[in-house]
Amino acid sequence: MNTSTPSRIVAVTLLAVAPVLSGGCGFTQGKKDAEAVLARHFQTIATNGFDTAMADYGATFFQKTTKAEWTKALTKLSSKLGTYQSHSVTSWRVFKSASTSGAGTTVSLQCQVAYSKHPATESFTLFKGVGDSDYKIVGHQINSAALLTE
Repeated sequence: MNTSTPSRIVAVTLLAVAPVLSGGCGFTQGKKDAEAVLARHFQTIATNGFDTAMADYGATFFQKTTKAEWTKALTKLSSKLGTYQSHSVTSWRVFKSASTSGAGTTVSLQCQVAYSKHPATESFTLFKGVGDSDYKIVGHQINSAALLTE
């Protein structure tokens, strides 16, 4: 009877599971890094305005909307919602991917944001390519009941 087979199965299983378990830390770090970019983004808006905050957005964000258009939209939203007060992350997801267009990590964050006039729910998608030094915002949606009124 060969008693080494069960131990081999355990060893192979542990080798297969180890990368998955250690990869979990990368997901948590990705969330923390993306949250830091978001905190900086909101602080930049609060202190230096929307023009300066455009640096937080990636090139892919501006493929469909220009920087000037997005700055104008954020300025209009600000007049409706008020000045930024605070935010909290209410949900998050992290995806790691590799494709012909590149490899990297995508973080999706949903936030409750307090503005001086009305609250909003904002959803952000941030991406960091393998060779990039920081996350960039590649998607940004803003929802508030105040936006339905004129």
